[in-house]
Amino acid sequence: MANGEPKSYSSNLQLALTILGTATGMIILIVGITMASRYAPKPQQQPLILKIHSITMSGLNVSCFLTETRWNVTVLFANRNSMLEMSIHSFESSLYYNYSNPISCAVVEAMHLGPRKQRLVEMQFNRAQCGEEQPYVDDWVLERIRKDEIKGEMSFVVGMKLRVSYRTGILGWDYDLNPHCPKLDMQLVPSTGNGGIIFDHPKVCLVPL
Repeated sequence: MANGEPKSYSSNLQLALTILGTATGMIILIVGITMASRYAPKPQQQPLILKIHSITMSGLNVSCFLTETRWNVTVLFANRNSMLEMSIHSFESSLYYNYSNPISCAVVEAMHLGPRKQRLVEMQFNRAQCGEEQPYVDDWVLERIRKDEIKGEMSFVVGMKLRVSYRTGILGWDYDLNPHCPKLDMQLVPSTGNGGIIFDHPKVCLVPL
C-alpha cells in the first residue's frame, strides 16, 4: 500500500493540473472572444473616416501628355473610435479622369492615428510618382480633357487601396479597404492650365469594412 500511494497522489495531481490548465485555457479563450467581439471594428460604424476638402491643378498641358501637370488633393484621415488605434500602411493612390481612366499617381506615407485623432494630408499627384510603369492615356481621353479645358470644367475621382491595422491592447485586426470617393468637379481658369476648388462641405468617401 505504501508503495502505491505516491503513484496515486502523482496521478491525482497530474489530473488536477490538467483540469486546471484546460479550465484556464477555456477562460482565456472565452475572454479573448468576448473582448474581440466587443472592440473589433464594426461594419456599421467603420472607425476610418475620409473626407476630401479641396483639389487644385497646375500646369495642365495636354500636348505633353499631362507629364507636367500637378494635382494636389487635400484629404482628411480621421479615427472616430475612442478605443482603437489605427495604422494606415503607405499606399499609392490613382487619379482617374471620369471614373475609369487613370491619369496620374500619388504616393502617401504610412500614418498612425490614435483614438479620436485625425490628420489632414495633401496628396500630390504627378506622373513621376507612378514610377516606371505609368498609366497609358488614350488619345480620346486627352482630346476630352482638351475639350473640358476649353469649357472650363473637369471631373476627377481619387482611387485608393488601403491596408489598415486596428489595435487595442494585445488585440488587433488587419483589413484591406477600398474607399469609394465621389466625383470632384474642378473649375478651371481660362488659358492658364490651372484650376481648383475648396468645398464648402467636404466630399465624404465611403469606406466599407
